[in-house]
Amino acid sequence: MSFQEYKDSLGTYYQFNNIKDETVTIFIHGVGLDNTMWYPQKKFFPTKSVLFYDLLNHGQSTGGYKQLNFEIFNNQLLNLINELQTEKINIVGFSIGALIAQHFTEKFYDKVNKLVLIASVFNRSKEQIKAVHDRYSQALNGYSITVDSIKRWFSSSFIKTNPEVYEFFYNLLEKKNNEDFLSAYKVFVESDQQNINYLNFKMPTLIMTGDNEVGSTPLMSEGISKKIVNSELHIIKNAKHGATIEQAEAVNQKLNSFLF
Repeated sequence: MSFQEYKDSLGTYYQFNNIKDETVTIFIHGVGLDNTMWYPQKKFFPTKSVLFYDLLNHGQSTGGYKQLNFEIFNNQLLNLINELQTEKINIVGFSIGALIAQHFTEKFYDKVNKLVLIASVFNRSKEQIKAVHDRYSQALNGYSITVDSIKRWFSSSFIKTNPEVYEFFYNLLEKKNNEDFLSAYKVFVESDQQNINYLNFKMPTLIMTGDNEVGSTPLMSEGISKKIVNSELHIIKNAKHGATIEQAEAVNQKLNSFLF
């Protein structure tokens, strides 16, 4: 692969394959993860202008933020774009990355060429909010939520036949700095408290989630699609939260046809 490694002035770590005169597609990972979660996409798009970065408090980017919010994450992405000296970008956001993508687009819609939202929450019910608050409380009290997370993200049959995927995500989630994670996870947990104004979301938008997803359900993606005028809804068959890995080929083909 031809990805080069960089750090910007804010300490954002990123891997970038810079193709001249091609719109940069920036991938934003999920909470508690880092750019390495996109390994099937890195393998699929080695000749495209794609960039994978670590959110603050994640991976190799600057950590130690006791308090995080969408404005801070917006500014991180904006700083990266400004230093790349590119006018417009494509964004592919996963889970909290999809929420960051929406908050960023709400404010800086003129910078977004195409938007992809994968496994985004939207208008969670009281029961769904309670479930995520309960998981946050467990993590806050020092309990590991790693195994539970992986079980929610992948089908048991997929994990059984792909033990290396379980090992990869188990190791990734267990090595994270818990204080850094909790600051970021709190943003995800409380995200329903901040409504997004979709008025200026006029760019082509692709909204995807797995058909067996329990946290970011097809109904949620359908709700977002109804809010965004120029959007396409695509439900990924036989997939849960980890659709970008479990159904990597289907996801990559859809991304390829939509973005390029």
